Amino acid sequence: MAVRYFTVSEANQLIPALRTMLQRLKALQEEARRKYEEMRDIREVGYRRDGNLIMLADYQRAKQDFDRLVADANQLLGEINQMGCRVTDVEMGLVDFPAKIAGVQVYLCWQMQEPEVAYYHGLHEGFAGRRPLNPVRPS
Repeated sequence: MAVRYFTVSEANQLIPALRTMLQRLKALQEEARRKYEEMRDIREVGYRRDGNLIMLADYQRAKQDFDRLVADANQLLGEINQMGCRVTDVEMGLVDFPAKIAGVQVYLCWQMQEPEVAYYHGLHEGFAGRRPLNPVRPS
C-alpha cells in the first residue's frame, strides 16, 4: 500500500472523526482491561482436582467478552489505518499523519485534546521530538 502524505488541512479535516474514534478506542481499551482483570481474579479463585477452573463458566463468559472487545478495538484501529494515519498511543490520544516538509518525510503529530494539528516530528523521534509547525508548512 502506498503511503498517503497529508497536508495540515487534510489532517485537520479528519480530526472530528478521529476524536470520536479515539474516544471509542479508549473506552474499548478500558473495558478490555477490566475484563482481563476479571479473568485474572477468576483464575485466582482456584482449580478443581480435575484441573478445571472452579468458576469455569464465568471465566469463559469474561474471555468471550474480552475477545470481542479486542476484536472491536482492532477493527477500529484498522479503520484509522485505512485513513492513512496511525495511532501511536491510545491513552494519550496520539495520531501521526505521514507528511513531507521541504521534501523530508516526517509525521504531523496530533494529540486528542489539541484543537488542530500544530506539531510534527521526524520518522524516528516520536512524541518527545515534537516541534511546532509554525512557521514550517508541509509541502
